[in-house]
Amino acid sequence: MRIINLVLIGSVVALSFVIYQQKYQSQAMDRRIAGLSRSIDDARDAVGVLRAEWSHLNSPKRIERLARKYLGLGPLKASQIMTARQYAAIYQPSPAVVAARMLGQSYQPAQRLQAALKPDTTQ
Repeated sequence: MRIINLVLIGSVVALSFVIYQQKYQSQAMDRRIAGLSRSIDDARDAVGVLRAEWSHLNSPKRIERLARKYLGLGPLKASQIMTARQYAAIYQPSPAVVAARMLGQSYQPAQRLQAALKPDTTQ
């Protein structure tokens, strides 16, 4: 009987020690979970701020204002619209353009531009 009591007392002490360790491990995990939750909340707040900033930066009115101010751009005019044939006549380089580029010289296609923008009467 005495041996059984000693074994039971020893097992109670051992189990108490194991439960004590588990309690502190679970508290450490709870602290870690709380810290991760705070980090997730902070990241969500930051994403919200970034989305709001992105919406502001990509607003069409703001982009239009900046385009006018820094690039000198405005709304598209009907005279700026070309047919595919006019586009090909302007941007398809001639042998003279290729040769000028190879020699490092600039080429001003003013005459080709004027000719390409004339109304197309072959249709």
